[in-house]
Amino acid sequence: MRPPRSPVVAWVASRALVIGAAIVLSVLLGLPERGVDPYVPDWLSLLGGWDTTWYLDVARHGYAYDMGQVGEIYTNLAFFPLMPGVMAAAIGISVNPFVAAIVIANVAFLAALWALWSLTRGREGALAADRAVWTLALLPAALYCSLAYTEGLALASAIGASLAAVRGRWAAAGLLAAVASLSRPTGGIVVLLLVMLAVREPGPGRLRRALLTALPSVVAVGAFLAWMAVERGSAFLPFEAQRAWDRGQLGIGIVTAAPREIAAGWDLVADLHFTAAWTATARDLVFLALYGWLLVRLWRREGGLRSPWVAYSAAVLAIPLSSGTITSLARLGLLAFPLVWPLADWVYERPGRPRVAAIAAVLLIVLLVAQLEIRSP
Repeated sequence: MRPPRSPVVAWVASRALVIGAAIVLSVLLGLPERGVDPYVPDWLSLLGGWDTTWYLDVARHGYAYDMGQVGEIYTNLAFFPLMPGVMAAAIGISVNPFVAAIVIANVAFLAALWALWSLTRGREGALAADRAVWTLALLPAALYCSLAYTEGLALASAIGASLAAVRGRWAAAGLLAAVASLSRPTGGIVVLLLVMLAVREPGPGRLRRALLTALPSVVAVGAFLAWMAVERGSAFLPFEAQRAWDRGQLGIGIVTAAPREIAAGWDLVADLHFTAAWTATARDLVFLALYGWLLVRLWRREGGLRSPWVAYSAAVLAIPLSSGTITSLARLGLLAFPLVWPLADWVYERPGRPRVAAIAAVLLIVLLVAQLEIRSP
């Protein structure tokens, strides 16, 4: 079979749009509100602000030694080691770590599109695969896969792991899931999907398949947290550090942190404070509504929570929300890649809708790129 063209074409077109808009707007708008690291050229500043600075800090100096105010002030302990490790490796071979990270992130997004095409083709055929790829490529939140962030790597690892599992390559699926798990605290949710796929696979060996998919992530994240306990005094520091970003403890943060966040959001709306915080809140509320609508459509399409794809997508959305805030949900929700299927169904449901959706996506992408100047994604 000839290699598919649509992942490559969709990647080139969408990344040209994102990176082109970022270059133009970086020149016009200047540096993000909190500046950028010296490794980041000014003409790409909108793709290298915010968390990129923290990744570069870990790459240069390691994880912070001052533990006295973890959770009360910002600290690099909140960040998982995958992207800092990539950057540290680049520094070690005298390559600009920002350039290395942004190239790897964008190439990883191409791999994510390719894996999504293969996964969808196996389920629904080549036409549906082409449509899913274009839908993901032009999904406005997918622009974050072109930043020097973890999104490209996490998404590629999650979709690649799913594809490997569907094809019965359980060990490969587990290794890819471990990569996703080391990318960010929510990256390990893909293990839920893999274990459900392993258990639902007919025939003997369910326990063996489940272990092959779950153990690499358990070992990888366990080793990282064990190192944190030995070298920094607590295995829970990466999670405690999240409090500085207004995230409560997973599961109970919705009780302890959500009331404060809701009150702060209401104050912004009531006083008409159209600040950077308000625009970010509006962004994440819009995407929460979009993801929720798509989850309902996926639920109906796949048969409810019995479907691994539905359960996984619901967990991707529910776990960050359980911390008590919607902050960055537009970006974090990208990992719920099965939501692309019902979105593609809707986009291509009627003639003319794909063109309107594409125009709206382009405008939204430019708007979200511009927003990087005043607010973290």
